Amino acid sequence: MTVLDDTARQYRITLRGECGQLLAGVVDALAIESRRGWTCLVVSVRDESALYGILDRFQDLALHIISLNELGAHVLDPWGTAGGAR
Repeated sequence: MTVLDDTARQYRITLRGECGQLLAGVVDALAIESRRGWTCLVVSVRDESALYGILDRFQDLALHIISLNELGAHVLDPWGTAGGAR
């Protein structure tokens, strides 16, 4: 899937381990939170290749991805059926 419009997509990525300080210099994240053995970050990417680039950096650093979730209203309603569709 390649994003055809100019809007960036946001993802929440959860990693095993408290690696927030390491990621601050590696990834342009909107938010990074580390605690209790987990690190959660929110990133904004322009297209799928940028997302895979970030995931490749995590692999290079031997970080374990627990979850990857796309954020936004279009994820909850991918066909645009909210509000009046029958």
